[in-house]
Amino acid sequence: MTDSPHDAAETESGATASPERAAGHVAELDGVTREYRSGGETIAALADVNFAVDPGEMVAVIGPSGSGKSTLLNVLGLLDVPTAGTVRLDGDDVTDYDDEARTMARRRTIGFVFQSFHLVPMLTAVENVLVPTMFVEGDQRPRARDLLERVGLGDRLDHRPDQLSGGQRQRVAIARALVNEPRLLLADEPTGNLDRDTGRNILDEFERISAEEEVGVVAVTHDELVTEFTDRTVELIDGVIQ
Repeated sequence: MTDSPHDAAETESGATASPERAAGHVAELDGVTREYRSGGETIAALADVNFAVDPGEMVAVIGPSGSGKSTLLNVLGLLDVPTAGTVRLDGDDVTDYDDEARTMARRRTIGFVFQSFHLVPMLTAVENVLVPTMFVEGDQRPRARDLLERVGLGDRLDHRPDQLSGGQRQRVAIARALVNEPRLLLADEPTGNLDRDTGRNILDEFERISAEEEVGVVAVTHDELVTEFTDRTVELIDGVIQ
């Protein structure tokens, strides 16, 4: 039997972004396999994968296109369900959670940063950061403003995405991912749409956030620059960790 999502929520309530929040792995995959049917064949996007990330640890996942990197990120982010194996968040077995419980766990524990930013064009920077807080009680604007100031956008709070550079838009996306104080930050090609210097600045932000907030960071990437900033690098080929 899996832990109740309500019990997990009570465990997390009142948590703050500090080293005292948790011990052990933030996220863990134990013997995870994810298979798909294609043209009458069974394709293993992930094959018996064991993977974990700790608080304050930054991990790069590399590998060729089609190697299973996106599937790994989706399983970690509770956006996909493994065919076999166990998924744990903060020690809780979330493998068999239903859609509602998965959504609750994802909202409580995980932040996402996408290559294409996924900002809402008509919203300001502050309003974009506030999007994940729609179902959170209380005024989250001070938190949103503070995060934007911390990533160097204190003078861009009321700017819309089309008034921001690529690096600034990525910083808004990072602030949005952190607004609910996640334990795990998942980044899909975080430097993919950025020039080299801007990419370095963004990776500096990830490094700082990981250390200061004790957030586990997993970055899927083709960019070797990312590996210069991570604590370790995992290579995935044909669904198998090398």
